[in-house]
Amino acid sequence: MIDILPLTLSVFGILFSSCTHENKSSSRSIINSDDTVKIRVAKSPGSVEVADFNHDKFPDLAITSETDSSVTILLGNGKGDFIPSGNSPFFAGSIPNDICIADFNKDGNFDLAFPNHEKKYITVLYGDGKGNFIQAKNSPLRTEGIPHVHGIASGDFNNDGWPDLVTDSWGKDQVEVLFGDNTNLFTKQHGFFGVGKRPYQRLRAADLNGDGITDIVTTNTEGNNLTVLLADGQGGFKEAAGSPFACGDNPFGLAIGDLNADSKPDLAIINSPGSMAEGKGKDGMTILINGGAGKFTMLKGSPFQAGQNPNRIATGDVNGDGLTDIVSSDYEGNKIFLFIMDKNGSTLSQSVITVGNHPKGVTIADLNGDRKGDIVVCNNADNNISIIRSK
Repeated sequence: MIDILPLTLSVFGILFSSCTHENKSSSRSIINSDDTVKIRVAKSPGSVEVADFNHDKFPDLAITSETDSSVTILLGNGKGDFIPSGNSPFFAGSIPNDICIADFNKDGNFDLAFPNHEKKYITVLYGDGKGNFIQAKNSPLRTEGIPHVHGIASGDFNNDGWPDLVTDSWGKDQVEVLFGDNTNLFTKQHGFFGVGKRPYQRLRAADLNGDGITDIVTTNTEGNNLTVLLADGQGGFKEAAGSPFACGDNPFGLAIGDLNADSKPDLAIINSPGSMAEGKGKDGMTILINGGAGKFTMLKGSPFQAGQNPNRIATGDVNGDGLTDIVSSDYEGNKIFLFIMDKNGSTLSQSVITVGNHPKGVTIADLNGDRKGDIVVCNNADNNISIIRSK
């Protein structure tokens, strides 16, 4: 049973008194504290993503539980309220460390894939279009990377109409691509492609050079840079000109979004030496602007302050101005950092918002139909999520 717990007045006060502001904007015009709620989920929520799992045209939530090896599915009603799907939570394999959403079997329903941290497996769940999930045939998928999987992303890298998967093999400074097909669910062909030094924790996929084919980007924690692999549409990749790109110290995670309104996907990167046993340098958040053809330059002012131990990051339009903003979680500080962007890709303002204990996964989506992105945060030590509705 999932309990919806409204925040107390004392928590409201903490929320506002903890906000710090730079430049022009105030968080009071963005965050509506009266509508902030916490929803109890399974133990140690780590990642959260949004999709319409039951075809009602309203956004739903998928939240992983690192301790329970499960995923909780919360179905939205389009007004910002959620209830668990009928059989939630669902087994997601040992320590699901990331979430990938795609229609892997092309039945018109969203499916889920999870890298099972400390294991060499990926668990795939097929959706039934009603918010329920069953384990796919041949799942969990055996991976061959070294030492085990951490992050995951999907795209049609070989242009055959079937979604593929990519995960990390940081022990050999590579990524592992599992090519999808209509018979064996990614078991037919695996490919390995070199990237930078220690592509640990996060990688993502998007069309970065505008050729209509999904590419791969990975943070390289020991190289202090990121690699952009451009797909050739036949299952091969080449590094973009200038790759790897410097992106601050110990880049730990990244999110993709158009941050300067030029219709090209840019990159927001978490720098987290505090998350690495051997980490050195400055914690923060770095922005790389896409100049076209998958070539990136660092935004002036990077890295921006993002707390004592920045962990996860997401992009979306929080204030409804049509521009993409950024939110990141501060694991040790029990806060999130919200960056409101302007049309030049500059940070217009920054707000610091207290949430639950040890926040990890974050996402931004319009959950109540007001055309403003709301923020969802996984409070890892509290076994709940915070939903912070925009005003």
